[in-house]
Amino acid sequence: MRLLYLLIFMLSAVTLFAEESTHPISACGEYLETSSVDVTKINTTTPFKKGLLWQAEKDGKTNYVLGTIHSQDYLVTGFPPPIRLALVRSKLLLMETVPSDKANQAFFDAMYFQDGQTLSSYLQAEMLDELSRIAVEYGVPEDKVASLKPWAAFSLIGRPKPVRAASQEMNLLKLGMQTIQRIESLETMEEIVAALEGLSISDQITILEDTICNHSNIIGDAKKLIDLYVARDLEGILAFNQQPHHDEAVFERFMQAILYDRNDRVMNRIMRAFEEGNAFVAIGASHLADENGLLVQLQQAGFKLKSIY
Repeated sequence: MRLLYLLIFMLSAVTLFAEESTHPISACGEYLETSSVDVTKINTTTPFKKGLLWQAEKDGKTNYVLGTIHSQDYLVTGFPPPIRLALVRSKLLLMETVPSDKANQAFFDAMYFQDGQTLSSYLQAEMLDELSRIAVEYGVPEDKVASLKPWAAFSLIGRPKPVRAASQEMNLLKLGMQTIQRIESLETMEEIVAALEGLSISDQITILEDTICNHSNIIGDAKKLIDLYVARDLEGILAFNQQPHHDEAVFERFMQAILYDRNDRVMNRIMRAFEEGNAFVAIGASHLADENGLLVQLQQAGFKLKSIY
């Protein structure tokens, strides 16, 4: 199992209003709604509506920003000529986290309670049983499910099951190793884990229960997100993330920790790289477009931005 990619589709782990109105688990009732939302009707304010690869120019220096998606879907794991050309022109590739055995192990080590706690202290028995049924399909041994931390459990099942295929990040790393002098991480796995650990246990449990109850809908939403990505529709991805959620306060705290706070941290590292020039940044597309996104911050810092794919 590719433990490094358990964060896949993280933003859809805090689920949207479900389309089904019933569930075999009685405790799921509060998480289920019958309404659905047309994302094309959601208004967004981003000036960055279309494009995955952006050229950023300032003081005669050129850099690139690529919005990625944490996926193994064959529709997104290849790279078209504009992206390949930008990589060839770059000397530094900055990835969210460079895939490695060390990063995998850091995530794995953090996934499980080490102090004797179990999920049985937080979840009703039928909810834990349903989690066990789902998690086993993702490769977690049945006797280990109850030892998962809540954030690890919803990160794991809040995306499609992994398959025997390279992820987009792995293919980007292989391509970068062929042409680029330096490859570095924007964040360590420890920093990403700390952001998840920083969520209150109450918020983690709310997200986990929501994810368990709406698991089948989340998998369907993953396909919608892939379609938006393939269309290079940044505005659509932003609208997708702005759909109503079961608990808006929990969602906002989740977004603050997982998106906005991390944006501020990585922006400092991006700016240092961009001062040298010839840098290529690859980071999840959801980090790019909204009012707190990296593209807005780059524009405010005086960079001229142009969509080239």
